[in-house]
Amino acid sequence: MATPYDLFGTPGYEQLLAVLGGAEEALARYERAGRLSDLERALVLFDALLTRAENIDLRSAAMNGIGMVLWSRYERFGEPTDLDGAITLFREALAAYGAEVTVATPSYWANLSGALRLRWLRTHDARDLGASVDAVRTALVSTPSRGALRSNRLNSLGDALLNLFRLHGDSSALTEAMSSFREAVACTGPGTDEGLWARSSLAEALRHHHHWSPDGAPDALDEAAGLAREVLAGVSRRHRLYPRFLSNLALVLTDRHTARADPSDLREAARAARQAVAATPAGHPNLVQRNAVLATVRRLELVGATGRRAAGATDPGDARRGTAEDVDAGARRRPPRRERRALRAWIRATGEAYAATPEGHVLRGLALLHHGSALAAKAVTEDDARAGEAAVALYRRAARDPAMDVSVRVACARLWALSVLDGDGSSPGYGRAAAMEPYRLAVELLPRTASYRVGRMDRARQLGEFAGLACDAAACALDLADARPPATGSAGADAAGAESPDAGPAWTGPADTDTDTDTDTAGAGLALRLLEQGRGVLLGQALDARTETSEPLSGMPDELAAEWHRLLPQLDRPEAAVYTSSEPGGTRGPAADDPLTGEDRHALAGRWERLVETIRRVPGCEDFLRLPPTDEMLAGIGDTGPVVVVNVSPLRCDALVLHRGRVRSVRLEGLRHADAERRAEAFLAAIRATGDHALPLSEQRDAQTEVRRTLGWLWTAVAEPVLDALAAWGWPGAGSTGEPGRLWWVPTGPLTALPLHAAGRPEDGGDSLLDRAVCSYAPTVNSLVHARRREAGRPAPDGPGPTAPLVVAVAEAPGSGSPPLEGVREEAALLARRPGARLLLAEDAVRRSVLEALPRHPWVHFACHAVGVLSGAASGHLVLHDHVTAPLTLSDIARLRLPDAELAYLSACGTTSGRREFTDEALHITGAFHMAGFTHVVGTLWAVADDTSPEVADRFYAAFDASHPFPGHTAHALHAAVRDLRENVEGVRENPSLWAPYIHVGP
Repeated sequence: MATPYDLFGTPGYEQLLAVLGGAEEALARYERAGRLSDLERALVLFDALLTRAENIDLRSAAMNGIGMVLWSRYERFGEPTDLDGAITLFREALAAYGAEVTVATPSYWANLSGALRLRWLRTHDARDLGASVDAVRTALVSTPSRGALRSNRLNSLGDALLNLFRLHGDSSALTEAMSSFREAVACTGPGTDEGLWARSSLAEALRHHHHWSPDGAPDALDEAAGLAREVLAGVSRRHRLYPRFLSNLALVLTDRHTARADPSDLREAARAARQAVAATPAGHPNLVQRNAVLATVRRLELVGATGRRAAGATDPGDARRGTAEDVDAGARRRPPRRERRALRAWIRATGEAYAATPEGHVLRGLALLHHGSALAAKAVTEDDARAGEAAVALYRRAARDPAMDVSVRVACARLWALSVLDGDGSSPGYGRAAAMEPYRLAVELLPRTASYRVGRMDRARQLGEFAGLACDAAACALDLADARPPATGSAGADAAGAESPDAGPAWTGPADTDTDTDTDTAGAGLALRLLEQGRGVLLGQALDARTETSEPLSGMPDELAAEWHRLLPQLDRPEAAVYTSSEPGGTRGPAADDPLTGEDRHALAGRWERLVETIRRVPGCEDFLRLPPTDEMLAGIGDTGPVVVVNVSPLRCDALVLHRGRVRSVRLEGLRHADAERRAEAFLAAIRATGDHALPLSEQRDAQTEVRRTLGWLWTAVAEPVLDALAAWGWPGAGSTGEPGRLWWVPTGPLTALPLHAAGRPEDGGDSLLDRAVCSYAPTVNSLVHARRREAGRPAPDGPGPTAPLVVAVAEAPGSGSPPLEGVREEAALLARRPGARLLLAEDAVRRSVLEALPRHPWVHFACHAVGVLSGAASGHLVLHDHVTAPLTLSDIARLRLPDAELAYLSACGTTSGRREFTDEALHITGAFHMAGFTHVVGTLWAVADDTSPEVADRFYAAFDASHPFPGHTAHALHAAVRDLRENVEGVRENPSLWAPYIHVGP
């Protein structure tokens, strides 16, 4: 048998080894100087080596080398086949070794990771990104703990994780990316290429951290700017990465300018962005990103030139937060020359970015959105109809493209709707009818932005970007129905059909009609459905996971039901702050309390999505986990009392009244969106002042006057017209015994912060809703239907009294900085007298003990301080004894699945308060207990007085005797307790801040 020519140690081997060295040197020269002749020389030598070599090490080195050449060529010319070929060669080089680890294989894994990551940018195929993370982790296992090599690979891991964050909005991936970049910086000195790269990457991660952090991470942008400038100072202008470093600096400075309005930051950003684009060859893959950065700078220059917000949005965050109030942004006037020049520069920059971004690229949708926004600004500021039509065409194209990122599609659909709203319908494609298609499409797509692939608060952030969308869509539907002649048909027909959201159907008018021509049931039915589709998405996900939802599984193959029951407890595990799983792929069977890493969550979410798709293919289950038909929701509400959904939108404000199997609308002429926002802000400021004993008494009295004024306005603007309409429709209000009737409120927008149940002027002897109705709240109509179904399905209690409670009471928590609550001890003593009560007091009231006890107690009472959801993170929590080290957060509670839960009484401050962007999602502590399964929740809208809280609790629990069986009369018990407090305790009636914060959520 002939000896192989390149057997190790032979002259042939040494000769081919020299060829390999020459090829690698040629490639290194290209990396340093960028001469194509060096790249071509490297390819010739690597190819010759591969043709001649039989030795596995030499052949794999040649395949890796050719892959690197093709990668470099792709970066130079942008030919996709080059990158695909590189990935194939890297995989073939590794396949030759199987599971064996050699000196060279870590480099091959690292190269494969980088190429996959680059291809993801072009194709948006998430599988490439996941494979990239796995590949670089494999490389790191065999990489020394210090030095340039480790720094480079840690940087690659961080980049892959950062891209996962960009793709899914997964904060666990961002957190781990920042850790990887910091470790990469620590592994090598600042003067090396690896050190520069790591610092530049860390600067980019810090920029994202600024955007995603609850408090804006004020120091993050300063650190990022310092790192970006340090990197630029450390490289030659001829360095191949110099344009990238320039562009990264420009991004950081534009963000800092947006945060602080420092003109010098914008000037420096503009210079860096221009130089980055100028230094990038045509066809270079990264020209896409650099053009996008320059477009962002041009937009900010336009804002500076106009001295106001430019019409339209250029980043997805602006687009998502747009509302119908933006329709008239910017008067149609001849803009000054400086503004026209800035606008032209913006349009040119976004147009170049759009032209440079190929179909399928991860940034294609954003490029399209940005260019459309620039054209829309031109349409508004210069009254240019052609520019407006071009913008609409771009929005429509992106919104209808199923290959686009779903968040971009929703943003474009919303902008499309806003762009065509301003018309009377006489022009084709404009007016309310034209806006209904994009509005319906946006609302139908919205739940897909909140994937199980990310944690609950990450989902909330993404939904929060589109706050108010469903309200605007519902208002548009009502406006359109007002403009159409009444039709006849079924009162309960579903106006929002079940068509695919990707189909982009044309809007032809409401199908939900009614024979009663004075009530606009048609528009009301569609408006209701849009609100139910686009609000309470997180709550809907929690309801989907309830045990009773699995009833349709009984007719399915056993393996589907078994998979369902396997997945639910895993998806509800507490969320870990890291992305990396200790077990690859999330395939092991963990305990219910094992933290759920981002990687596990992605794997489980993939299984969940496939399972739902499979179930929907089973005959009869096509609508599994979809919003039930309107008729079904109306039937689920029953006849116990009206349900009033108050829709607040800049377009118009209405009450949708669900009563006796019908949906009817009441136009609220005295309610305006802007006025409601202003009044809500003033009301909350006044509430804070009423409890601030450091203020002079005169200011506290003035604040109480503002509170009373707001309650009077709520009566005039909302409660009175609703009650008048109900009276006209035959609702008596009071029952046969003279007791007030039941009424449910589903507020939206700024009204979620206001006490609708307390509307009126009782201090003057005037009308008061508290005297006319027993009010409750519900986050959505569908959640109320679920709660009623749960309550109806429960067996009757064994005895006349309530179930033994769990009482959690913390009067003073270490490190809280809050004054002690003397009333907490009184409440605890009151509840301790209940048979079978379990008390967790003071140091016994810790997170672990409470979470262990909650599933065993259908009735719970918390008396403690609370921190509301005042930030974008899961910062809302009940202040237990160990709150500093282990807070009991909103997310901890919301993830629970408590099938036996009945009543949660939250005697704490502001448990129903939340941030403005989360008003559609009931993202507060009260809502979290409702998500966990408590049918009835007593919560508070603001801080309650320490001396009145025990009195309300005492009166509330006194109602639970044989004549008021638990828990069906929970709302009546709270109503009676508050009313008695108001009427019979001196000084309370004229101070509504004392009696009005208590609310009941449930049936």
